[in-house]
Amino acid sequence: MSGSLAPRSHFPAADELTYLNTASISLVPEVVRARIQEFERIVGGRGTVGFDDDTEAAAYEDARAAGARLLGCRPTDVAVTTSATEALNQFAWWLRPAAGSNVVTVDIDFPSVTYVWQRLSRDTGVEVRMTDVRDDPASLSVGSVERLVDRATSAICVSQVQYATGYRFDLGQLAELAHRNGALLIVDATQSAGMLPIDVATDDVDVLVTASYKWLCSAFGAALCFVRPELADGFVPPFVGWRSTIDPFHLDAVDMPLARGVRAMEYSTVAYGSGIALGAAIQYVLEIGVDRILEHDLRLASALVEGLRGLGASLISPLDRGLQTPIVGARFAGRDPEDLHRRLAERDVHTSLRLDAIRFSPHLFNTPGDIERALEVLGEILDGADR
Repeated sequence: MSGSLAPRSHFPAADELTYLNTASISLVPEVVRARIQEFERIVGGRGTVGFDDDTEAAAYEDARAAGARLLGCRPTDVAVTTSATEALNQFAWWLRPAAGSNVVTVDIDFPSVTYVWQRLSRDTGVEVRMTDVRDDPASLSVGSVERLVDRATSAICVSQVQYATGYRFDLGQLAELAHRNGALLIVDATQSAGMLPIDVATDDVDVLVTASYKWLCSAFGAALCFVRPELADGFVPPFVGWRSTIDPFHLDAVDMPLARGVRAMEYSTVAYGSGIALGAAIQYVLEIGVDRILEHDLRLASALVEGLRGLGASLISPLDRGLQTPIVGARFAGRDPEDLHRRLAERDVHTSLRLDAIRFSPHLFNTPGDIERALEVLGEILDGADR
């Protein structure tokens, strides 16, 4: 087994820590951090001398172009927003499904994926249907979602990869299910973009959002949103601001000619450095190759699974090759997961605690040595040898 896929020198902390927590926050390569620092130096030091109206208007062109390559669409189909949550909320409040309709989601999904529909339900009466898998996360499947879908379904809204278990949905199957019932497929790819190849055209996805700071190896403060062109043409933004218009620097407080399509989501002055960094991070990931990243990450995950089983773990993550991702959740009978998580961190093995399981999530900067050390330390903790 080879070492890391990306040069470790790009991720200095990877040599100081056993960092297996990308599903929470990724380490950011030095080249991407440098882009943020360069932007802040130019704007903070020179103001509009280095960031005039034309430069500001074009600030996200590179990020949109890189995002389009990542997702398999056109740059005009992609918006750069401040977060995946914001983008999802914008689309959901425009869609505004009414009483008598329903939205289908998952009861162990990331809260932002379900909260927006619960909030909408208070205003419109739309029914929010959640697959009931909390007591048995391994039972999640396209079939368990399908049981809740009918002709009154307005949308299926799920994360492509579940944050706690790593379960991977087949987007093509979900899209066929949604469209067969006259519904939309809305996807949160925050736990997949940058680690799992995505093609929104091939999979017939209607809406996809993704945050920047996990598998895309970028910083907080930016996200991507894809909307199918046929939908985007009729999109009317629920939030508007000076950047919502065709020509933002026209600055007419009376006339409001809204930009067409998904770019209308980009409505305000934001932390431009984060969006610029996101473009650089996507380019970094694409140069390595998402297919290669997935292969590397799954090799590490397989070694992790084998070692955890040897330590007596019960795994809540799927092991089937078609469903597996680098997210691996492990429970140990009779052991307090919070105590195990804390003691791992004390020895610089960094993971997360999700659904009462220790969640490991290796990525492109990790090596087999990281997996070996994590298993060694965990074994010592379980044996009491670390006391």
